[in-house]
Amino acid sequence: MRAPATPAPSPPTRAWLTEDHRYFFLGDELDEEGGTVENTRTLVWDVVELDDPVLATEYFAETRSIDHNQYVRGDFLYQSNLLGGLRILDIRDPENPVEVAFFDTVPTDDDATAFGSTWSNYPYFESGVIAVSSWNEGLFLLRKRQPVLVP
Repeated sequence: MRAPATPAPSPPTRAWLTEDHRYFFLGDELDEEGGTVENTRTLVWDVVELDDPVLATEYFAETRSIDHNQYVRGDFLYQSNLLGGLRILDIRDPENPVEVAFFDTVPTDDDATAFGSTWSNYPYFESGVIAVSSWNEGLFLLRKRQPVLVP
């Protein structure tokens, strides 16, 4: 008698729902590391019909870093993209995310597909402070603000 086959491990994923639970943002940290995609990729699923989710779009960042933990607060998606740093996406139109800000905790290793730097973030403080943890660099406390344009 043969032993049953051991299922292959599933890839580590990081995902979060929009506040209205309509869209599901999904990252697969092995697609960048494995080279199956050119740049950081986030899958955006329309899950209004839980029995029939629809892939609404694939968002590709300008960096190649590995996506990790991500969270939605209001109209923004806060992504910890390892060596690419914290990336903040405007998701008012969830099917067309737009990067509006970033902070890199290790700017010398930018755009590498390796583990390190920004591990996770917490954008839920009432004060607007965003806590960002970095593997070897410690804790960063940030605040998202609008750019000041000089005439």
